[in-house]
Amino acid sequence: MNVEKISVSIPKELYERLEKYMQSNGISDRSKILQAALRDFLDENEKDQTYVIGIVNLVYDYASTDKVTVIQHEYEDKIISVLHIHKGEKCVEAIAVKGMKSELVDLVSKLTAVKGVSKVKLIVSEVQDNFHVQDKH
Repeated sequence: MNVEKISVSIPKELYERLEKYMQSNGISDRSKILQAALRDFLDENEKDQTYVIGIVNLVYDYASTDKVTVIQHEYEDKIISVLHIHKGEKCVEAIAVKGMKSELVDLVSKLTAVKGVSKVKLIVSEVQDNFHVQDKH
């Protein structure tokens, strides 16, 4: 495997958490953990024309419901289903999505910009290289 060596600076607290995690789980290869984290980051943030299926994890203040709903309606052709849970004054949603990754990253960006939204994360579950995939559902 062709590899590039890089140097990364991280806060001491994050380093200590990583070391503790690795020790308690019997992991000795820091590089593999960072590689997995970078793959996840790129899967969630890189705009491309790959067809993906995934989940958007969303947490927001109840007062932001109308703004969040407007954005969701803009992307209704990308949203398969929404699980909505109330936790006090917070709303927690798991939004099942499908479509071109670039469009889903745009959805995440718009949701992130809403005041009162505290978490938005796209979790890519399936990636198809062929963007001409016919949706069967």
